[in-house]
Amino acid sequence: MSRAAGIEQENESQFNLLASKISTFKNVANDINNYAQEDSTTLSNVSNAMSALFENVKTTSSKLGRVVASKPQTFRMVVVGVLGFFIIYTLLKLI
Repeated sequence: MSRAAGIEQENESQFNLLASKISTFKNVANDINNYAQEDSTTLSNVSNAMSALFENVKTTSSKLGRVVASKPQTFRMVVVGVLGFFIIYTLLKLI
């Protein structure tokens, strides 16, 4: 009888160890799921922000196109001024 009781106790110990490992794996799986959901939310937010940025750039470029079409001489002066500023700034930075 003592041998059967020893085997039963060993089986119970192994069962408890297995249950503990399964519980640990469940917790890890739940953590991975939570991180995946957070990442999905973050990616969705980034996607929405990029879509809004794209729309803003599209709107701004169409407005710039209208300004260039209506006053090309003024636009050329502004472009020359900005380029001149950057050239002078770059040259002074190198010195």
